[in-house]
Amino acid sequence: MFITPSPSAVIAAELHRVFVSSPHAADSLELWLAVAAEAERALGVFVPPALVPWVPIFVRYRLLRTEGEFFPFTGSTRIMTGPLAGTTYTSLDHAAHAVVGATPVALPPFARRDEVTDTTDVRRPLPSWRFRATGTQAAKTPRTVPPLLS
Repeated sequence: MFITPSPSAVIAAELHRVFVSSPHAADSLELWLAVAAEAERALGVFVPPALVPWVPIFVRYRLLRTEGEFFPFTGSTRIMTGPLAGTTYTSLDHAAHAVVGATPVALPPFARRDEVTDTTDVRRPLPSWRFRATGTQAAKTPRTVPPLLS
């Protein structure tokens, strides 16, 4: 999974790089001005989100498996199989609610009133998303290249 570095991580990396290559003393004003200039330049560099890959995931709800993909840069979830195939949601929770709503209710033919059935499961209202063990893609998705961080 690729994560865009935080501003403090960028500043720390530039501090180290400039400090190691600088001819100035560690407590000199020239060194710290050079560090500030490099950090400002590095913070302005754009990392395109298209270079971050989608992560294959799945959820199992009421004995039905729904596969999807998770985009770490934005937290979006794209459903790849089932009645919601091709739909993208802003979060894993929104996608889980949609899967629950789209899953047909299975009514047991001989359920008694006092029995707890699959339709009255209140302890686990939402399924949890899992990584696919095989790591294979559910549908054809263009391969991506990880971003180059210097």
